[in-house]
Amino acid sequence: MTDPPVRTCVVGIVLFHGVEELDFAAPYAVFAAMRRLQIQTGDPELPETHVLAITRTPGIVHGANGLRFLPDYDLTMCPDLDVLIVPGSGEIGEPTVPEMEEGGLWEFVHDRAAQVRGLAAVGTGSFVLAKAGVLSGQAATTHWKYLDRLARFEGVTTCGTGVVESGMVWTARSGTWGVRLGLALIGRLWGDAAARRVARELGEEEGAPPPAP
Repeated sequence: MTDPPVRTCVVGIVLFHGVEELDFAAPYAVFAAMRRLQIQTGDPELPETHVLAITRTPGIVHGANGLRFLPDYDLTMCPDLDVLIVPGSGEIGEPTVPEMEEGGLWEFVHDRAAQVRGLAAVGTGSFVLAKAGVLSGQAATTHWKYLDRLARFEGVTTCGTGVVESGMVWTARSGTWGVRLGLALIGRLWGDAAARRVARELGEEEGAPPPAP
């Protein structure tokens, strides 16, 4: 009798010059922890997880606060994904930076939204989802400074809570909520037991994701 095949979970997180590093790093850490757990335990109930950094063009990406990233794929070479996450920018006074407005990012998000099991944004990454047309008819959140501007998009209902789940779309208010966003995605797509195990791996003593208000 053969073992059942290990399920896979391929997560792509978008990078661009001026990205807010915490918006990227928080959900990355969550899915990396699930990958680590699956490798360590071989538990078939945990998906074989791969976390990929996706960028508009090849080469080093400079974050808003000086951290540098080396992406895995550009938009044209990105493989099939189960989850797509768009972080926000660290721009002062504006919710987006130029690279969030150009280079086919909106089109990429729009096209992949129909293919992934979960679509998410952290902080002002919600503006990319809105401009890609995937937030119409959905509830969403973003950084408190720009919540009123997100509400101007037709069909978007804004919420001030830390993490908002609306259909197959998840949004987090800021990078400080990125861990809870990642756990919420795992809980919905892979089960509460998997989310609790990942939370414990990340340091939660009781192994339960902290509730989002």
